[in-house]
Amino acid sequence: MTEPAPSTPPAVPAPKSYLLLGPPDLLHDVLVEFDDIGWAVSADRWQAVITAPSEEADSPEPGWPAQVTLQGISRDGHEAACREHLGPTE
Repeated sequence: MTEPAPSTPPAVPAPKSYLLLGPPDLLHDVLVEFDDIGWAVSADRWQAVITAPSEEADSPEPGWPAQVTLQGISRDGHEAACREHLGPTE
């Protein structure tokens, strides 16, 4: 009799990073709100990246203010999303 193969837990998806474009003052307010609840946040002028924590990887997309545009979603991690969206850091 053969033993059943050990079951592996399903892979947890990587957290989503939201690539945003909007007025700096409005992005600042959005960043503060998400930073307060534990999300990773970065911004440069009119662009921002907000990344969900691992435990919220499958959470629904947040709502954004009307003046903020979602330009894309990445699952490559916060640092990679920042390099992609904000450009290289010096």
